[in-house]
Amino acid sequence: MNLVLRPFFITTTLLLTACAGLPQTSSQSPELLEQQRAQVNPLSSQRDAVADASYNLMVAEIALNQGNTEVAVKHYLDVALTQDNPEIAERAVRVAVYGQNLEAAIIAAQRWIELDPNRVEARQVIAAIYVRQDKIQEAFTYLDDLIQTSELDDAQLFPPLLGILAREKNANTVLAVSLLIAQKNPDRAYAQYLHGMLSAQNGRAEAALEYIDRSIALQEIEGVHATRAKILLGLGRSDEAVLSLSKAVENDPDDQALRLTYARLLVDIKDYEKARIQFEKLHMASPDDAELLYTLGLLSLESQRLDDAEKYMMKLVELNQREGEAQYYLGRIFENRKQYDAAIEWYKKVHVGDYKFDAQLRIADMLGISGRTDEAVQHLDAILKGSQSDGSLVRIYIAKGELLRAARRYEEAMTVFNTALEIVPGNSDLLYSRALVAERLGRIDMLEADIKLILKTEPNNAHALNALGFTLADQTDRYEEAYAYIKRAIEINPDDAAIIDSWGWIHYRLGDYEKAIELLRKALSRFDDAEIASHLGEVLWVSGKQDEARSIWQKALKKSPDAPALHSVMQRFIP
Repeated sequence: MNLVLRPFFITTTLLLTACAGLPQTSSQSPELLEQQRAQVNPLSSQRDAVADASYNLMVAEIALNQGNTEVAVKHYLDVALTQDNPEIAERAVRVAVYGQNLEAAIIAAQRWIELDPNRVEARQVIAAIYVRQDKIQEAFTYLDDLIQTSELDDAQLFPPLLGILAREKNANTVLAVSLLIAQKNPDRAYAQYLHGMLSAQNGRAEAALEYIDRSIALQEIEGVHATRAKILLGLGRSDEAVLSLSKAVENDPDDQALRLTYARLLVDIKDYEKARIQFEKLHMASPDDAELLYTLGLLSLESQRLDDAEKYMMKLVELNQREGEAQYYLGRIFENRKQYDAAIEWYKKVHVGDYKFDAQLRIADMLGISGRTDEAVQHLDAILKGSQSDGSLVRIYIAKGELLRAARRYEEAMTVFNTALEIVPGNSDLLYSRALVAERLGRIDMLEADIKLILKTEPNNAHALNALGFTLADQTDRYEEAYAYIKRAIEINPDDAAIIDSWGWIHYRLGDYEKAIELLRKALSRFDDAEIASHLGEVLWVSGKQDEARSIWQKALKKSPDAPALHSVMQRFIP
């Protein structure tokens, strides 16, 4: 009678994972297997061996169903040791591991090896138990025996070993075992790769890189260059990571997965133009891949290649893939072209989550830019009538207030922000926006009060510090206070063009024209803005460089002909 086991809920994974948190067990003596054989039910010699095995299996299954793993383990082990059936031995291993009986698990696994020497799982589970017990040499012995005797090629043999060891938490033991494997097999790429991967997982980046490089010198394992790049990025060596993947792509241009990894790395380091080129090549191989189309659309928009961006996003709309996002970015594309009516039409089509809300706000912005302020305000009021979270309310009120401020309807804007702060009191964004309107109304007292209220809870808010400092420098003679505020802002955010502009302006107010010009030039080079240009021109003018001042103002006027700051400064200095 052939004993066939019915399926049970314990899966193969239990061999590797069910040991978690198990008690420590003593090492096994060489006689333990024979001792266990001798303890088999003495009645078995008096009855049919097959019937006895069937009885034990039945008892084991009933015990398992009742949650009595101790009884189940004993009966399964009895059968495993008396029947020449590797399936029963395997089953005994699984039940013993599940029941947290490591002694029985090792005995059953040894029996499994005896009956089926070519099955790797038995050695794996024994090795896993030894690793959990920090028995480095024992774990290595079992794994080494498997590696040396297995008929599998390394590409099939080593990945499961990596999976087993990667799940273990005692990193020192795991790495000691994998190092012994790497040292024992210096000419096997996968052995070096095994130790490299485990080193990377456990935070040993330098060792990981060393052994990954050893593996590459022997054989290029799939995904190894991506792994190497990730390690290099973790070490802060992004240039080397890019070079590594670039060379790998050159050597294997048909490996699309490798090229995709390279392209994504270029995006991560913000080298968008090179990334776009790589995604273009991927797109040529898979012209209808929605993710590639979407990424190419975004990269093209980022680099202001608007025609390409439109092409990719339109393709997504045609394919009905990521349609909402594509419609939103088509709106952005037409907005960049200053084709505001077309942008509005695309934004109206968006009906996807966060994109829908943002699209509605951008419709108001486009209406405002087009001079249709009242229509924009009505549009935002309609949105306000719906149910909104505090965060959404803040964004709507800020959009409405900013529209009115841009239209120089400062009193109305102030009313909007006062209303908003009654609904969401103390909100920093609303306080900041109201402070900017207060400055336009000459209410320096309100601006100072609102900004200081922000700084009570956000002392390192660089924009708030900058706004207060610049206003004091520009509209009062409290230069020392202004200097202190702007100095704190520039220390927090030294690369912000607006803060650099304020830093230059306070130096101008304090009479240091040379330093002011240096800083204002730097600010204008980072952000071509009419107000910064007006400031730089003024300092140049009073420094005796009137021709350069005129040139800077005229250039800024071509870009922003309605900028109040430019007209104001030119009226003061040019008759």
